Amino acid sequence: MGLFSSIFGCNSKENLNNSLIHITSNQDKEDGWQDLVFTITEKKLESNAWNLKCEGIYKGKIVGFRIHIIEGVEPGINNEGINNTKFIKDGIVIESIGEQSDNLIEAISELYEEPVEKEFTNKKLKYTIFPLNQEKANLENGAFKFKLFFDDNDERGLYSEMYINPNLPNRTLELNERMKSIEKIL
Repeated sequence: MGLFSSIFGCNSKENLNNSLIHITSNQDKEDGWQDLVFTITEKKLESNAWNLKCEGIYKGKIVGFRIHIIEGVEPGINNEGINNTKFIKDGIVIESIGEQSDNLIEAISELYEEPVEKEFTNKKLKYTIFPLNQEKANLENGAFKFKLFFDDNDERGLYSEMYINPNLPNRTLELNERMKSIEKIL
């Protein structure tokens, strides 16, 4: 039966669960942040941006989201330091993938011990990005780091910052945050 399962995809949900990383597996328990890591389960380059489906496991449930990251972002750090001309408006867009994204909201709510009963927004969340790299970010070639800014001018009272670290060769994406109000945004 095992041979047929792998050929014809039987028990594919079970196999998917086994290949997904536990989203809290990269946390440093002493720093107090809720850094999350996801498995990139789909990747496709479309119109100069990577379309990535990112999923993981939290307490036996699949959690995740879809992210679009602009390709080929020039370095934001050079020999002189930070290059303030490298901020890119709408450089990253995050969107729901349905139930898995709702599960992510539930997980984040639990991790921060701030009960929130809502679904992942159906709006596309657009972030200004700053590349924390010293080389051009050709994402399929390695690991890169970006700082994200949401509601840059605090027009909606939701200003926040977080970090996204995609590593396409390893099929992982880290979401490292600096604010406790992430569930308000998502």
